[in-house]
Amino acid sequence: MLQFARAVPPPALVPVFVVIFDFGTPMQIASIVFSAVWPVLINTAEGARDTDPLRLEVAAVLRLTPAERLRFLILPSALPRVFAGLRLSLSLSLILMVFSELLPGTANGIGFTLTDAQSRSGLLTVWAALVLLGALGHLLNTGLLAVEKRLVGRGRTTTV
Repeated sequence: MLQFARAVPPPALVPVFVVIFDFGTPMQIASIVFSAVWPVLINTAEGARDTDPLRLEVAAVLRLTPAERLRFLILPSALPRVFAGLRLSLSLSLILMVFSELLPGTANGIGFTLTDAQSRSGLLTVWAALVLLGALGHLLNTGLLAVEKRLVGRGRTTTV
């Protein structure tokens, strides 16, 4: 069921979200959230599934409760995959944000500015919007990488 819902292209669901939410910000947010949740959900499930079986056996021997197993074993094991899903979702969300602002009934946003500038032959505005999108994507990705590095601890060296 999850793979079926994930396989539906986000732009194909726009008419459904328009019927449910009408044009506007709630429809845009619903479309973006629906599309961005799948990479995170699937990567999280795969990361949890890839937990080392030996560690799970040790947790059973130590009689860790399910909550303790989740907190101390499964979540730390899945965290790199969770962040991989978040990074995929971040780029997908930016794309869908621009796409959702191209729809009728939207009078602001970067996508609207791009379309408006294109129709007015405002090449400088088009380039400025593209540079803004690139800078925004880079800034958000850098912030997410910093959080990942802090939580996952990549780059740490251990001594034996």
